[in-house]
Amino acid sequence: MSISRLKALVEDNFADRSLIVVSSREPYVHKRTATGLKVERPAGGLTSAMDDVLRAVGGTWVAWGSGNADKETVTNDCVAVPPENPSYNLKRVWLTSREVNNYYNGYSNHMLWPLCHLSLDRVFFMKKFWRDYVVVNQKFADAVISEVAADSIVWLHDYHLCLAPAMIKAAVPDLPLMHFWHIPWPNWFAFRVCPQAKELIVGLLGNDLLGFQIPLFTRNFMDCVRECLDDAEVDYDNSTVTYKGHITRLESFSISIDFDKFNNHASSRRTVNTIKKIHGRLELGNYLGIGVDRLEYTKGLIKRLQAINLFFEKYRSFRGKFTFVQIAVPTRMSQPYITYKKAVEALVNKINIRFAKDGWRPVVYLDKKAEVKDLSVYYRLADVAIVSSLYDVMNLVAKEFIASQVDEKGILILSEFAGAAEELEGAMLVNPYDVEDFADKIKDALLLSAREKKARMSALRTHVRDFDIYHWIFDIIRAILRVSSSMDESLSYVFDHKEDFSMILGENAAGPPVVFLDFDGTLTPIMATPDAAVLSAEMRELILSLKKKTRVAVISGRGLTDIRERIGIADLIYAGNHGAEIWDGAGVVVTQNETEKRDLIEDILSRLTDGVSGIPGVIIEDKGVTVSIHYRQVKTRQLADFFDVFFNCVQGHDDSLRITSGKKVFEIRPRDIWNKGDAVKWICDTMMPGRDVVYVGDDTTDEDAYKVLKGWGLSVSIGMSRESDYYLKDQSEVKRFLEFILDIV
Repeated sequence: MSISRLKALVEDNFADRSLIVVSSREPYVHKRTATGLKVERPAGGLTSAMDDVLRAVGGTWVAWGSGNADKETVTNDCVAVPPENPSYNLKRVWLTSREVNNYYNGYSNHMLWPLCHLSLDRVFFMKKFWRDYVVVNQKFADAVISEVAADSIVWLHDYHLCLAPAMIKAAVPDLPLMHFWHIPWPNWFAFRVCPQAKELIVGLLGNDLLGFQIPLFTRNFMDCVRECLDDAEVDYDNSTVTYKGHITRLESFSISIDFDKFNNHASSRRTVNTIKKIHGRLELGNYLGIGVDRLEYTKGLIKRLQAINLFFEKYRSFRGKFTFVQIAVPTRMSQPYITYKKAVEALVNKINIRFAKDGWRPVVYLDKKAEVKDLSVYYRLADVAIVSSLYDVMNLVAKEFIASQVDEKGILILSEFAGAAEELEGAMLVNPYDVEDFADKIKDALLLSAREKKARMSALRTHVRDFDIYHWIFDIIRAILRVSSSMDESLSYVFDHKEDFSMILGENAAGPPVVFLDFDGTLTPIMATPDAAVLSAEMRELILSLKKKTRVAVISGRGLTDIRERIGIADLIYAGNHGAEIWDGAGVVVTQNETEKRDLIEDILSRLTDGVSGIPGVIIEDKGVTVSIHYRQVKTRQLADFFDVFFNCVQGHDDSLRITSGKKVFEIRPRDIWNKGDAVKWICDTMMPGRDVVYVGDDTTDEDAYKVLKGWGLSVSIGMSRESDYYLKDQSEVKRFLEFILDIV
C-alpha cells in the first residue's frame, strides 16, 4: 500500500478529528552533546510510519521524555515536531530514575515481557515494580486527559500502558480509545502467574478497541477475561467483551514493515558498491547467512548457534565456504540479559575456535546496532536468513530480509513459533528446539536450486509488498473510525430512525427506490468457505416479494454466473466481480471481459492451468473479469513449484494487471476495473434515473458504493462504517430491515 492512500484515508476522516498517539517511546529525542543540541529519531518502522500519519493529520504524540535535553526544548511539556517542518505536538511525560527502573526495567521487562513470551522461569516480581507501574500509567493518563478535545481519538501502544485506558475512560467516558498490544498475549495457564492479572485486564477493558497481532492472542485474551472476571460477558463469536456496561471490541492486525524503504535501500548504488567490497573485508566464503536480533532470550540465538555448530560438524564440505553473520543488538543491559549476552558470545567463540581455518571464521559476530542502509546490504547479499525465535509475536526481521531480496536468490529459514510463520508462505519452517533438523534445514536451504529460491522469494515479496506497514496502519485507522462512529450520534442505527426511511422512501413521487444488496455477509452469513454460502428459503421469498414492488439489484465480488446461480431469481439486476459485469434481468449489458486485458488474462490462465496440472491442490477460480488462484491445499514440498509457475505466468504485466494476495490466494485483476461504486452509479444513471436508492453491504468493498451515494441515496452497513449513513448490528438484522422496506414501498 502506498503512503498516499493512507494519507488520503486519514486526511478525509480526520478533518474534524484530532489523533492522540500514546507510547512509552518518543519519536524525537533531544540530546545535549559536546557539539551542541542534537535531535535523534529512534530507529523503527512503526515509529517512522506513525510519524508519517501525524505529519499528515496533525495531532499529539504522548511519550516519555527520555533525552537529556528534552526538558530544555518544551513549552508546557510540549514541543512541535518534526524540527524541520513542525506539523504536530510531542507531549512529554517526565519520569524519575526510580520510576524508569521500576516501571520500565522492572514491571514491564522483568514481569510482563517474560510472562507474555512464556518464559515463566524468568518472571521476576517485586511490589515496588507494581507501585511505580501504577504511578507511571497514571502520569500517562493525566497527560492524555490534558490534551483531549471533544473530537479526539486516542491510540495507545503496547504492554507498558495496560492501566492507562481505564484511567482515561474513567475521566472521559465518551473518548474513543484504541490500544494495540505488540507482543504475544499468553494463555490463561501462563497469565495466571501474574499477581495483578485482574487489574491488568480491567485496565485494558477501558479501551473501545483492543488489537492483537494474530487471532490466537485475541482468543487467549478472551479466555483470560473469562477466568479473571466473573461479571464480564465474553462473546467469542463477535470477539467482544462487555464489562460494567462497556463494550471492548477485539481484532487482530498483523504488523509489517515499510517495504519500499528496504527495497529501495537494497537497490541503491551504495548497496551495490558496498557488496563489491564486503567479501574481501570480512573474508567470507561462497555462501552467506544472516541473523539480525536484539540480544534477547526469546530470539533463540543459543539454539541457532547450536544448530550452526552441528551443521559444520555434519557437513564438512561447507567449512570455509559458508559464513554466518550474526548482528546482535545490545538491549536492556541488565540481568538476565547480561548473562545471556555472555552465553551467546561464548558459543560464538567456541564455534570459531573449533572450525576456523586459513583466515576464515564460520561466525562473524557484530554486537552493535545497524542502520537500515547497512542491514539492506547484508540482507541482499545473504543466501539464507535465519529467524529462530523460541516464541515471537511476529518478527519483522523476516519481512525486512524479504523486502531487501531484490535479486530473489535467498531463502528464509523461519521458526514455526514466530507469528510471521502464519503468513509467510514460501519460508522454510523450522522447530528451533530440534537442533539436528535445524542443522539439516540450513544445508537444504543452501543447496536449493536457483529456480526454487526465486519462486519462493517472489511469492514472499508479493505478500510483504501488498501487506506493508501502511496497510497495517490503514486497517487499524479504519477500525478506530468504525468504533468511534459507533460512539458518534451522527451514525444512526436503522431501527432508531425508521421515520427517516418512511419519510424519504414513502413519499417518493418518482417511484419506489432501487434496493441494492451485497451477498456474502449481507444476504448470507460469512461462511468458512465460499461454496458454503447458500441463500435461505426465507431470504429468497423476501427478495421475491420485494421485487414485485421495486427493482432489486444484487452486487457481489463473486463472478456474475456464480452470483446469479446462488440467488436463483431470473429477473433481478446482478453485478458481479465487484461491479465489472452487469446483468439487467434479461442479459449482460456491461462487461469488461471484451477488452485486451481479458485476452491477456485468458492467455495467463491457459499457461497457468497447464503449469499447475501436476501440482495437486491448486484451485483456479475464473470469475470472467478476474481470476483467483487458491493454494491452501498445496503440500508444503510443492509450494516452490507452484510459486515458480505462477510468477512466470504473470511477470511482465504490471502496467495492465494487479496481482493481490490474500490468505493462501492470489487474485489477478485489471488495473482499471470497475468497483461497486462505479456499477451503482452506472445502473442508476442508465437504467433508473431519478430513483432513490437503498444500499446494504458489509465490508470495505461496499464503501465505494456508500461514497457514490452520498447526498442522493441511503447506505446501510452491517457493523460500523464511517462512510455509511446508517448501520445494522449484524447480518441477522438484514431480514428484519428488508421486511421494513417492504412495508413502506
